[in-house]
Amino acid sequence: MKARYKHLLENSISAILSAIEIYNKPDFKYRNEIFVILTVNAWELLLKSKILKENNGKINSLYIKTAEGKFATNRNKTFKTIGIFDAIGVNKLDANVRRNIEEFIKIRDNAIHFYNRENLNYLIFTLGVANLKNYQKTVQKWYNRDLLEYNFYILPLGFAYSFKGYSQLELTKEPEIIQDLIKTVQYYQDNKIESEYDFICEIEVNLKAAKKITENTDIEISISKENNNGQAVLFQTKRLIDKYPLTYKQMWEMIKLEIPTIKQSDLNDLIKKHNIKKNDKYSAYHFRSKTVEEDYEKTSKLPKNTSSIYNHDCLKHLKSLLKDK
Repeated sequence: MKARYKHLLENSISAILSAIEIYNKPDFKYRNEIFVILTVNAWELLLKSKILKENNGKINSLYIKTAEGKFATNRNKTFKTIGIFDAIGVNKLDANVRRNIEEFIKIRDNAIHFYNRENLNYLIFTLGVANLKNYQKTVQKWYNRDLLEYNFYILPLGFAYSFKGYSQLELTKEPEIIQDLIKTVQYYQDNKIESEYDFICEIEVNLKAAKKITENTDIEISISKENNNGQAVLFQTKRLIDKYPLTYKQMWEMIKLEIPTIKQSDLNDLIKKHNIKKNDKYSAYHFRSKTVEEDYEKTSKLPKNTSSIYNHDCLKHLKSLLKDK
């Protein structure tokens, strides 16, 4: 006979897979609400499964006790079990995981007792991607169970599916509960905790021409209200300085401010040692003209006085390396 905690684990995985399947359907009304409801349910079952496992399958480890020391019952005369917040506390989840689930619970409660607004689509997606990544890591860590056998992802973009970034939301026109939800998410983003888990995952879109798949083409997406039936998605090429907004001098000053004892030669050595300037994840050459850039691509000879520009991922990476050093 299968242990109870294993039944809860299987039900949890079934719930999360159902959530993904519904979210990925081409046309499904109420998709976001059902996705959130099933995802929260999956986490609650997973957390309770872990509690049962650590208590040798004793079901009363999930029961709520009254002030008299008896197990509480509901109106159906069955024993009450702890809620998801208590289960989170017992399992001592990582702060990013806990925060993410808590925001999902707010959206779920609003969906069940009232309704959610369309402009939460983007928020649900970004929280949802992080939620699924955290779920997958947690199941792997707790049960050594690999979920890669399933299509464990949600589709990020649809041609007729309108996403709104947080900066585009007119918060003053939204109900107070929605305003509070978005402001809380923004606060956590601004005060994020370094962890192997994620609180939220943003969308980054890179479209490649099929005839030249190695071409580094960067695309921006913006939303334009053009009619009453929906929103048009506008594409435009992203400028290089938007992708790499920092000069060497700016990056050095930021690092020096945080690590006063560091020498500039240490920074230069790291940039050279880790080949930062040739890694487009962190840096790009800022050529004076298109012709100069094309000549470099043909000859691989970098013209003198060609500067490099950097992004914030590079800044973060170098600060981490310097602190370790």
